[in-house]
Amino acid sequence: MSVDTQSVAHPKTKGFPAEASLSRLRQFGMPIALIVIIVYFSLASDVFLTGQNFRNVALQAAALAAVAVGQCFVILNADLDLSVGSAVALISVISAMAMAAAGAPVGIAAGLLTGATIGLVNGLVVTRLRVMAFIATLAMLSIAQGLALRISKGVPITGIPGSFADLAFANVFGVPLPFLIAAALIVLGFWTLHYTRLGRNIYAVGGNTEAARLSGISVSATKIAAYVVSGLCAAIASLILTARVGTGQPTLGASMSLESVAAVVLGGVSLFGGRGSIAGVAIGVAFVSILSNGLNLLNVSSYTQMMIVGAALIAAVAADQALTHKK
Repeated sequence: MSVDTQSVAHPKTKGFPAEASLSRLRQFGMPIALIVIIVYFSLASDVFLTGQNFRNVALQAAALAAVAVGQCFVILNADLDLSVGSAVALISVISAMAMAAAGAPVGIAAGLLTGATIGLVNGLVVTRLRVMAFIATLAMLSIAQGLALRISKGVPITGIPGSFADLAFANVFGVPLPFLIAAALIVLGFWTLHYTRLGRNIYAVGGNTEAARLSGISVSATKIAAYVVSGLCAAIASLILTARVGTGQPTLGASMSLESVAAVVLGGVSLFGGRGSIAGVAIGVAFVSILSNGLNLLNVSSYTQMMIVGAALIAAVAADQALTHKK
């Protein structure tokens, strides 16, 4: 007896048109929103479409992009890193002190080591002590901020070599060097997540922790690695910002925690883990950076901008919840 396969719906394909629509909405929603705000600010400000302004956006986006790449690794694991803002400040102070004492290469190495250490401690607290990621990284935020203020005594650290500070304003074929560094980090993050074992493990752990464990994946090692990546990315962002301001600042990067989470979630990475990509994060970074730049051009206060970014984050998470539950 033959069966007409065209008349029998496969269980896995039932409701496929609806799922395809949701997938397209996730994929194209943020790019469309990005185009909308670009058009709006182009019409609202005569300065927005100038080359100098695009350079300013690129410089502003570089540090946020670096932090957001690391935040993406953690959130894909269904965790969160709220310590990145204070980590940026602590790394800035330590790297500036090291540069003033022993030169730029030593300072850069000290900054990267500090970032990796912060990430390692976060990972160990979450996995070994079984402290919720929200609480663990919130505590690290306080610890790192306190250390930065104590070490620096609350004042900027001077003595950074001029050659290092000049890197923040250097150009390669007319493109700001910090932007190129951030772009390289995005490419490296994309390659790591999609073409390495660590990337596959991160998606597996974020998608279903218990299934990943039963498959032989070390959940603890994967989570620790993600936090170390986040710490290293925060270090790169801190070095970019430290070069821009020319001093080690104990209050640098105060808004990075909120902005990085917003950029990642707006870029389509689910806070529940296992879904999203670095490509989406890059769009999220562009959205947050252009939104901030456009609002500055329109003389909107920084306090109002924080409110707008917070509201956008709530909207993105609510939309993710709604789309997930409709499946």
